[in-house]
Amino acid sequence: MRENNRTYKIIIFILSILLIGSSAFLFISLDEIKQKDAAIASLSVEITSQQQQISQLESNISNLQEDRSRTQALLRNETQTRQRLEEEIINIKMVTKSDYGVLGVDDNNIGKVIPLEVIIKDGDGKLFLDVANILADESMQSSAQTAIRVAREVTRTSLTDKDIQINIKAPAQEGKLSISGGSAGGAITIAAIAAMKGTEPRQDVLMTGTIREDHSIGQIGAPRAKGIAARENGAKLFIVPPGQKGEVGDIGIEVMEVRTIEEAVKYAI
Repeated sequence: MRENNRTYKIIIFILSILLIGSSAFLFISLDEIKQKDAAIASLSVEITSQQQQISQLESNISNLQEDRSRTQALLRNETQTRQRLEEEIINIKMVTKSDYGVLGVDDNNIGKVIPLEVIIKDGDGKLFLDVANILADESMQSSAQTAIRVAREVTRTSLTDKDIQINIKAPAQEGKLSISGGSAGGAITIAAIAAMKGTEPRQDVLMTGTIREDHSIGQIGAPRAKGIAARENGAKLFIVPPGQKGEVGDIGIEVMEVRTIEEAVKYAI
């Protein structure tokens, strides 16, 4: 009997130790769980804060994009306003102007008539050449200078107190247009002579050809394509350099060869 009691006591003691150990382990585990819950809660708060910051950043980015769009629109408006002001300033200073056309070809070798404008305004003898949406070679500048020199000699005009602005601007939608070899020289000379005389070139007479210092007209490329373009633009007479009438052929309008700019002036102005 004593042995049984002793055994019971040992069992109870062992169970008590196990119970205490289990309770201690459970307490420690619960404490770890609480710590993890607290860490999770802290992370949740941090994630929420970061999400708010991200949302704020997205809002800031959206505002910046709107500001950039408004700024770009303002810049476009300012550019357009500046261009209008520049044109108005030119018009205020303008003495006389003439409008004509030069002939070029596109990348498919189809002829095109390109708007040409010569403006004479108060200044100190400078020449300005503005070419837009056109592929022009290095001879364009020297050709324009020769054209103005010849026009002054033909009209016996002194321009020491005047500036000359030459604008050759093709519409952007026309694609790649090209003028090479100074082939616009003759037309520029005609427009310059008209401006110096205070008159306008005839719009139903177009010409192509280079201009030389001795006032002679030099040959150009693609005369037939340019002649067809002149006809389609309403020309009744197409003036070409010597020896190139045959290259133009029958295009449905009169084709005439001229040797000098003086001959061309008789028909074009």
